Amino acid sequence: MNDFADIDWEQLHQISENDPEFELELLTMLAEDVKIHIEELRQAVACRDIPAIGHEAHYIKGASANVGIISLTAAAKQIEVLAIDKQIADLTPIIEQMAIDLNHLESYLATKA
Repeated sequence: MNDFADIDWEQLHQISENDPEFELELLTMLAEDVKIHIEELRQAVACRDIPAIGHEAHYIKGASANVGIISLTAAAKQIEVLAIDKQIADLTPIIEQMAIDLNHLESYLATKA
C-alpha cells in the first residue's frame, strides 16, 4: 500500500497499528473532511476573514498531520503562519495547490477501492 509518496507512512502505520483497511478508512475520511474545509477556507479568504482563515488552516494542518499527509500539512501550516502575520493578500495559489494535492489523494484512494 506504500505507493503514494505524499504520505508519511510511518505516521499512518503508527496510528492505524499497521491495519491497511483502517488506513484506507482514515485517508478516505480525511479526504472527505478536508474537501469541506478547503471550501470553507476559500470562503474565508474571499471574505478576508483572518480568524476564519487561521482556524481553517489550523484544522487542515492538524487533521492532515495526524494521518501523515505531507503536502496538505505543509500548505496549511504556511497559510496559518500567513494568517497570524495578517499576510493574506494572495493565498489562492496555495489553496489551489492544496486542492490539487487532495485530488491526487482521492485518485490514489480510488485505485484502492
